[in-house]
Amino acid sequence: MRNVVRAFMTDVAEQLPLLEPIVEIGARPAEGQEAITDLRSLFPGREYVGCDIQDGPGVDRIEDVHQLSFADGSVGTVLAADTLEHVADPIRALQEIHRVLKPGGTVAITSVMFFVIHAHPWDFWRFTPEGFDRLLAPFETRLVAAHGWDLMPETVLGVGVKGPADPPLTLDRLPRTAAAVRSWGQAKPVDLGPMRLSLRELWGLTGRETLGALRRRASRAVAR
Repeated sequence: MRNVVRAFMTDVAEQLPLLEPIVEIGARPAEGQEAITDLRSLFPGREYVGCDIQDGPGVDRIEDVHQLSFADGSVGTVLAADTLEHVADPIRALQEIHRVLKPGGTVAITSVMFFVIHAHPWDFWRFTPEGFDRLLAPFETRLVAAHGWDLMPETVLGVGVKGPADPPLTLDRLPRTAAAVRSWGQAKPVDLGPMRLSLRELWGLTGRETLGALRRRASRAVAR
């Protein structure tokens, strides 16, 4: 799990008045990521249900987010961390999440825009902040933020509340997330658009690429 996603979900857990049960959509970790994708530990002592379309670690209940088996208004909070890019119809998914949430219930979602294809087992979509706002349209209160270059952020984050939020839902209510969003690119003056490098990282990259080119040239000379 990327640092900004963990920071966002930690903020949600600690700063927002969440109802129970807490349901995670996409709870099954990718192979090899079991130790870094756990969200359940952020909610100790709370009723927590891990859901996924496939069985596996962290999965308490098999669910298809397009057609959830939870009753209307029966879920307090829904989490979907880097899951919606793997969902065939994300608009339908958010409609279903809205249906099962209690009045005052909260959904917290993250996904990617500038990111590699990572099938788990499928990878369908990339989202702009405007796209996330559209997904959260059923919610009376919503907040969308992006982490990365303005024109191509790596990560998009969103919160929706099924009703009004008091106090108002602003980025400042999520301090770790706000700090990550506002500090992106700081102390990394090498501007490559959606990528930022420090001078040390630039010299390291230059050195590695130069050494690699010299080795390839030497190999070709030997082959002749």
